[in-house]
Amino acid sequence: MKHTHSSKGFTLIELLIAISCVALLASMAWPNYQSFVARSHRAQARAALLHAAHWMERAASANGSYPLAADVPASVLQMDGQLYKMTLISTAQSYTLHATPLGSQAGDTCGILTVNHLGVRNVQGANQTATQCWSR
Repeated sequence: MKHTHSSKGFTLIELLIAISCVALLASMAWPNYQSFVARSHRAQARAALLHAAHWMERAASANGSYPLAADVPASVLQMDGQLYKMTLISTAQSYTLHATPLGSQAGDTCGILTVNHLGVRNVQGANQTATQCWSR
């Protein structure tokens, strides 16, 4: 009688190679994923800034001047999540809204997003231009 020895399963070397391949793919994908998440949070902050700017414009149309920061309801300056804080500096003739990144978003390359009464969108403390930060 002949005995044939057939292996059922993986050898340790095959398993280590498979794990190494998965680790390599994950290490390449993780920075892209983090970048995507940061851009997503930034887009939410931009939308909240523009929403607040529209509220300020409607208030100015109704009252003839921009409301002072103390007169703006907190709900207007509220942002979803805890990754940005919106602040307002205003006079009767002008305003500037700021979205400052917090927590895990604090290292964002776009820094502080701003928009003013003229509709000028800008950034402060950024490694990128305002156009790059406000367009994606």
